[in-house]
Amino acid sequence: MQKIIYRDQINDYIEQMEEPVIAHIAEGTIETFEAFDNFDIIAFDWYDIKDDESEPSQILIYIDKDDVFIICEDETSYNAAQKSFTETPCNEKTLYTFFKNLFKGDSKYLEQLEDIISDLDDAVIHGKAENAREKIVDMRYALLRLKKYYEQFEEIFEELCDNDNDVIGEEFLKYFEILDNRSERLSKEVLNLREYIVQVRESYEAQIDIEQNRLMKVFTLVTSIFMPLSLIAGWYGMNLKMPEFDFEYAYPVVIGVCALIVISWLIVFKKKGWFK
Repeated sequence: MQKIIYRDQINDYIEQMEEPVIAHIAEGTIETFEAFDNFDIIAFDWYDIKDDESEPSQILIYIDKDDVFIICEDETSYNAAQKSFTETPCNEKTLYTFFKNLFKGDSKYLEQLEDIISDLDDAVIHGKAENAREKIVDMRYALLRLKKYYEQFEEIFEELCDNDNDVIGEEFLKYFEILDNRSERLSKEVLNLREYIVQVRESYEAQIDIEQNRLMKVFTLVTSIFMPLSLIAGWYGMNLKMPEFDFEYAYPVVIGVCALIVISWLIVFKKKGWFK
């Protein structure tokens, strides 16, 4: 029998499954892959990788020589399983087809993510990225979820290929080797994207440092220009009789000196290239 069921329907199919299965699943301690003498139990958390709001939903798979049961936690995983499920004359081919369909479109989606990261990288470099920090954090979180998502499948397919209990026919092991290679390739693509987003974050932080340096440069320019002017203003603000008070052109001279100081500093800064 090949069938998709809800977890609370397991008792209805107790005659088709090995007796320890029901109690084992009821305990809720299923690992990613567990091989018994006559059957395997596979467990993984499925979610729609194209939907940022999608929550993980567990899918269990029971397979022996005669039966394949896809056991779903809720309606979300049940609908996803139905879309990927295609009944075939043999259990191994049904299981292979199920996982193959489950991965359908994943490579294209990862390529789209790469394009998004590339556009974000260009925007950061040219200083045109809005909410760049939030976008980088969101992308890192999404890629971390994908990393964990594909890692569980790598473990599953490695165990299926080992086939310690001979539940999988020897002639079908090549199909699961294909799935193992595919999950490994998808996992590597995710790791490459994670490295890419780290580079984007470093580029963004470098741009922030550049902007801060520019701001400090402006403060330095203003401080350097107005410090001597403040000194002169403080000098003339003291309640003392200054020698210049008896000189008719004292104030024009002081104004000229202030202007000369400003112009001199501007020339110095220009030569140092601080206005670029």
